[in-house]
Amino acid sequence: MQVPSHGPIVLGLLLLLAAGCAISEHDNRRTLNALDLHLSPESAATRWMVAPLALPVGVAGLAVDAAVVHPCCVFDDAWGDTTEWLWTSHGESRFRRAVMVPLSALATPFLFAGDWLARALFDIDPRLEDA
Repeated sequence: MQVPSHGPIVLGLLLLLAAGCAISEHDNRRTLNALDLHLSPESAATRWMVAPLALPVGVAGLAVDAAVVHPCCVFDDAWGDTTEWLWTSHGESRFRRAVMVPLSALATPFLFAGDWLARALFDIDPRLEDA
């Protein structure tokens, strides 16, 4: 008898729990904020009537924020960090810059993926745009 492997499911749940750090910030809950803004009833009686439906919809909105929306919204910040750290000249000579190009090319996917994952899971402030 084979025992089914639940490893991917457990890993996915752990990642969703870790994403709670980022989702704890109000600005990172775009779907849930939109639901609150557009679908919240005005009267208290109506709120009590729709509460059994609102709870699962709210939990689903929070899961969508944690798994899809917020990670998609931090791609540009991760790319900005990667280009700043690896591809922006910091006063080096042209020779040193030329020597660093292959190393920067090798490091780019790893740095980008790590920075994106950190920004997706944890509450890291967005990059400030250069004036």
